[in-house]
Amino acid sequence: MNIDTLRLAAYAVLTVLGLATGWSVRGWKEGSEEAIRLQAQLDQQALARSVVDQVAASTNQAIAQIRVTNTTIYQRTRQEVIREPMDPACRLPAGWMRNINAARAGGPVPAAAVPGSSAGADR
Repeated sequence: MNIDTLRLAAYAVLTVLGLATGWSVRGWKEGSEEAIRLQAQLDQQALARSVVDQVAASTNQAIAQIRVTNTTIYQRTRQEVIREPMDPACRLPAGWMRNINAARAGGPVPAAAVPGSSAGADR
C-alpha cells in the first residue's frame, strides 16, 4: 500500500470519528437543555403549589377566626318636647299660627291651609 492511500484512509477514519463525536456531543447538549427546561418547569410548578398552599392556609386561619354572634338591637323611642316661646315681636298670619299651635300640640294639621301669596303680606 502506498503512503498516500494510508494517509487518506487515516483522514477518512478521523473524519468519521470526528463526526460521530460531534453527533454524540450534540445529543448530550440537547438532552442537557431538555433536562434544564424540565427542571425549571418543575420548579415553577412547585413554587405555584407552595403559593397556593400558603394562600389556603391563611384563608383557613382567617375563616377560623370568624366568630358568629347573634345580637338583638332594642330600639327605644325617646320623645322630647321642646318648648321655646315665640318672640313677641314676631308677627305671623293667623293661618301660620294655627299650624304652629297644631304642631306644638301634636294634633292634626288644620283643614284651613295658609294662602300662598297673601301669607305674610301684613308684615
